[in-house]
Amino acid sequence: MLITVDQSSFLSALQTAQRGSSSQSTLPILAGIKIEAEKDGFLVLHGTDLELSIKVKCPASIEREGSTVIPGKLIVDIVKFLPQGAISIESEEGKNDIEIKSAKASFKLKGMAPEDFPTFPIVEEKKKATLEARQLIEMIKCTIKAISRDETRPVLTGSMLKVEDKNLLMVATDSYRLAVKTMSVKLRKADNMSLLIPYRAIEETQKLLAEERGKIEVTSDDNLMRIGSGEKELVTRLIEGQYPDYKQLIPKETKIGAEVIKEELIDAIKRVSLMAQKNMSIKISIEEEGIRVQAATQGIGEASELVKAKIKGANISEIAFNAQFLVDGLQAMTGEKARVEFTGSVNPGLIKSTSKEDYLYLLMPIRIS
Repeated sequence: MLITVDQSSFLSALQTAQRGSSSQSTLPILAGIKIEAEKDGFLVLHGTDLELSIKVKCPASIEREGSTVIPGKLIVDIVKFLPQGAISIESEEGKNDIEIKSAKASFKLKGMAPEDFPTFPIVEEKKKATLEARQLIEMIKCTIKAISRDETRPVLTGSMLKVEDKNLLMVATDSYRLAVKTMSVKLRKADNMSLLIPYRAIEETQKLLAEERGKIEVTSDDNLMRIGSGEKELVTRLIEGQYPDYKQLIPKETKIGAEVIKEELIDAIKRVSLMAQKNMSIKISIEEEGIRVQAATQGIGEASELVKAKIKGANISEIAFNAQFLVDGLQAMTGEKARVEFTGSVNPGLIKSTSKEDYLYLLMPIRIS
């Protein structure tokens, strides 16, 4: 293998591929990045932990083809500190070790056999949808905080993505809160599908598509999902099981509603929650003038702040919530104003957008002793 590649392009591709690799595996090769020099003028980089795989192409001048596997963290750190400009990478034919040269610096790295590296998974196109990258990014942003980290309930450790009748739906819940984002889109090519996507794949998709502005392809079979975007691909194993019927958790009607400027309520919660030092719980009460946010910690002090809001319905004395969960729900929604709805002190609260009926965040209250 003999190639010349731009330092910044190579670093970006390495960092993307490294996110698929595993530093915790008992198999050392899974901590590596497979590097392949192809005839078409691209380096293909592949990282995997066997559950999730990421492949990215990087333009390069290929004088001699070849492939190897190099420890991911090491090569990323080396390339990160090389000066900008051209880098040359060379390996002897039939050998896995490489030499990296840039300006006056050179590094010789031990490689691993590429034939021992897992092949990139092939996803049968049983279901396929083409959509805008920004649409999927927005849906992830609105729901990712509600994904559970509790491995005892595997179906909750990911988001449900549903494509149905040219509508997109993403749902996540950790049983304490529920986030639902819907979107009506004009999909020229879209099969109906329902996928349970693991948290790590959701998180890496968000990073992978962060700068994408075009279309992406989502394909799936019974066990795998693939997201393809230009020179980048992500394949993940799907979660098995039946997602719970989240609709039965949503109250059919509420008694109290408050329309409030979102950032004003977020800022008030952040300030007042400084006095909620034991369990991060704050108390919300609805008054004629607006929403009162309160918190207290015995032996330390207390805080209270009134946020102006348009109130509809009866007043409510006190309902307690986890402050961070409440902030997460407000920050995830778009628009300047939020609508907060309640039924009672032991019933879940709802956060909705005032501009569109496309976002719902349900939060279970904390029982007040």
